[in-house]
Amino acid sequence: MTMASSTLHSSPGNDPADYRRLRVGSARVLTLPVAEPWTREAIRTSGTLHEWAAAHPNGASFPGRGQVHAIDAPVEGPDGRSRWAVRHYNRGGAVAARLGDRYLRGGRSRPQREIRAAAAARDRGVRTPAVVAGAVYPAGIYYRCDLVTEVVPGAKTLAHTAHATDGTRAWLEAMAAAGRLASDLAEAGILHVDLNAHNILFEEGDATRAWVIDLDRARIRARSDSDTAERMLARLTRSVVKVGTPTGESLGDREVLAALRGKA
Repeated sequence: MTMASSTLHSSPGNDPADYRRLRVGSARVLTLPVAEPWTREAIRTSGTLHEWAAAHPNGASFPGRGQVHAIDAPVEGPDGRSRWAVRHYNRGGAVAARLGDRYLRGGRSRPQREIRAAAAARDRGVRTPAVVAGAVYPAGIYYRCDLVTEVVPGAKTLAHTAHATDGTRAWLEAMAAAGRLASDLAEAGILHVDLNAHNILFEEGDATRAWVIDLDRARIRARSDSDTAERMLARLTRSVVKVGTPTGESLGDREVLAALRGKA
């Protein structure tokens, strides 16, 4: 398919095989074929996928850096989930105040990066929600963008789970599961550069099965190495130390890292 600008995406050959490129008005979309009719209709009627979701009668909003709305799944996705999450990307860090939700055009867009990383992670056995579609909305030298994923039922973040557990044993189980997830990512050759207590999820009622989200900055590598695992564990350790424990006990890096390794 001919694209009006090659600065938002690389060549179609670099897209995961299951996804299809579309152009809806000025929007560039990368979507699973099953979701193509919905993505076209949502953008045509509301301008963006996120605006469509925000107006959905059965929608629900989630807090966080990105604006996220959960909607009833219009069609069945890869994992057959009943709800989809529609996230509008926002900048973080020092540039957030100046750029807000704008990204500079050039190279792969944030949705394309996340779709590629999520597809690679799932192919390599890492638990991460299926991405249904991503959309980019050009605006001069910048673009804004949305991402649509399936929702893990009743999912809670590691940060929430750490405080909601009923005691030390449950906290240790959640920490060990998060540590295993970091190891799984490393073994799969995927470096999540911002792995933290807010982008690790647990299924409802099960603190032993961890899922990872926010893969738009992940780096895909051909092979695993010990440095990748250690880097992610170090970043996750700092995040968990900030979150604290369900008892309010203050723990240092050494204690948290031991819990993540399952050796506490």
